[in-house]
Amino acid sequence: MPASTPATPGATPGATPKPVPDGPELARLEVALSALVRWSESKYTRAEVVRRSGADIPASALRLLEHFDVAGAMRVSDIAECLRIDISTVSLQLRQLKADSLVSRHRDPSDGRSGVIAITPHGREVLERVRAARRELLAEAFTQVTPDELGQAADILMQVQDRMLAGMVEAGYVVAVD
Repeated sequence: MPASTPATPGATPGATPKPVPDGPELARLEVALSALVRWSESKYTRAEVVRRSGADIPASALRLLEHFDVAGAMRVSDIAECLRIDISTVSLQLRQLKADSLVSRHRDPSDGRSGVIAITPHGREVLERVRAARRELLAEAFTQVTPDELGQAADILMQVQDRMLAGMVEAGYVVAVD
């Protein structure tokens, strides 16, 4: 059951939050991340990912599939609360993902009266094809960046993802994944 007061996304459990400097570096990062999101959600990029991967999954359903890949199995109500979207929206997206055998419903091991939704092996395979297509496009976009620079950027963004997942665990939305 989720905690009544969710943890701040990105917070590390038990750690005192460090103040984030609101300076030019943070402003540059925000602009860069916004540009990357716009690029990744553009019609061109979307069409290229579909063409290269053969997987035509709506962006919102793909984000949900990626969420399961990182966070593990979850109850529908917890998914909606965690992602801050209406349960009917989640249910509609899940219906198509289930019809395509990308996710499946199982009995919740902690509460046999309810179920959890989890990504299937087929869902992981489709997700990997999508990720491979996106990596191809990123490789084309980052031709002037050195492998060391890409590695540093990836390390920082993975730290952010880990902090966000830790906040979801602390809030009770997901079980810690070892």
